[in-house]
Amino acid sequence: MADQVDGSKSSSTNQVLLAVRLGWLTVETFGRLRRYARSGYHLPELQGDASQRFDFSDRSLSEYDELFFAVDQLHRTAARLKTELPPCPLPAQTGLAQLLAGGIDLNRCQGELDEWSRQVWTTLSTEDELTGRGFTYGGSLADTYWHADVLGPDRFADLLRPPRLEYLAARFDSIANHLPEHVALVLHHTLYKFRDEGRLEKLDADGKKHALQRLESQAKVWHDLLFGSRSADSYLLATDRRWISLGALGVTLALALAVVFGVWLTALTMSSVGQAVTAGMAGLPTEIGQASFSEWLDWQKWSTLLATLSSMVVLFTGLVTNVSGWIIAIYQRLKNWLKLLFIYHRTSRI
Repeated sequence: MADQVDGSKSSSTNQVLLAVRLGWLTVETFGRLRRYARSGYHLPELQGDASQRFDFSDRSLSEYDELFFAVDQLHRTAARLKTELPPCPLPAQTGLAQLLAGGIDLNRCQGELDEWSRQVWTTLSTEDELTGRGFTYGGSLADTYWHADVLGPDRFADLLRPPRLEYLAARFDSIANHLPEHVALVLHHTLYKFRDEGRLEKLDADGKKHALQRLESQAKVWHDLLFGSRSADSYLLATDRRWISLGALGVTLALALAVVFGVWLTALTMSSVGQAVTAGMAGLPTEIGQASFSEWLDWQKWSTLLATLSSMVVLFTGLVTNVSGWIIAIYQRLKNWLKLLFIYHRTSRI
């Protein structure tokens, strides 16, 4: 019975995440179609050149390649959803090549995709409201860059308005359990970092262009996290992981020692031995002038101090033994907290 519940939850999670991806791909695909048309790129006649590298091996993909992959991924993602969706107006593979060869009417294509995405949203929402919302959230997140790419450096600030990005961050928080680990937290952090509170209008043309490039780089991180190309942990360097472990260990030991010292000091001041040692070794404020050198050499006081220190070691050992579970839990919490801070740092492009 438990396995069935877990399987149902996993299936539901998969559908919501797929809907987020489909929403993103709908926006990205048309964004790449606009970019392809704007670039004036045309497929060359493939004559072949044995002296050149393969395109995929040196990552020199053309606008056509990027568009082809996006459309193919759009079709595959739509097919993986359990809900039967209307056919996508953009053809795949051979049909896409023929469409591009004949010229693109962007206005007509945008209208068809807009109508299709509206039908998809209605269908998904009717089947499961959460899945429909995931589709919307994915498209809205993709719009943050892909529509900014259309507006250009001078006008894209409107997409980075604090209310919009804060609302979008809250929406992804609400479906955090349906996303890969840490993804909702990273989205929340980076969306808040990109909020524009009047900074962009103060930048010159080069500064705005650079800001748009950083947004593009951030969108690639979002895409990789949502589509599983990379996990949040994969952004951590080996040195980051060492600092995380050492930092968590150091803070845990410091806290443990502070607790032991506090317990020991309390017990010491409440005991007659503690009062004698305190008065004899440190001296009370009213008796400091009366202490003599011979008193500091009194072996009885030193033996008492050593006995007290020994009791402190015993106390520390006992505490560690009895509360080792708590210490381990504190260490793990600190380690997870530090790891999240490093992930925030490595996944932020601003």
